[in-house]
Amino acid sequence: TNPNTGGPVMPTMACHIQLLRPGESTKAHRHTSSTIYHVVEGEGFSVVDGQRLDWENKDVFCVPGWAFHEHANASATEPAVLFSFTDAPVLRSLSLLREQPHPEGHQ
Repeated sequence: TNPNTGGPVMPTMACHIQLLRPGESTKAHRHTSSTIYHVVEGEGFSVVDGQRLDWENKDVFCVPGWAFHEHANASATEPAVLFSFTDAPVLRSLSLLREQPHPEGHQ
């Protein structure tokens, strides 16, 4: 939180940490915002518009706006951690942020 305004520190971008437990996978969805991911820990893969992208510690990858995507931890014993930057706040402020789940849950 910005101590001067009480609002976000970065009004046009947001940051998130995502923990994927061993063997965990997310459901596919898409949104109008784009996201840059940095793999902090672990190994796994993401499926972006039907294309599998394997990743490991210290990799960086981008999911463009309106691309279906999902993430999975490939390890049965170790967690995976993804740090992400997104432009969702600026799209939200312009009333352009939309999100849609994949109709089948996974690609």
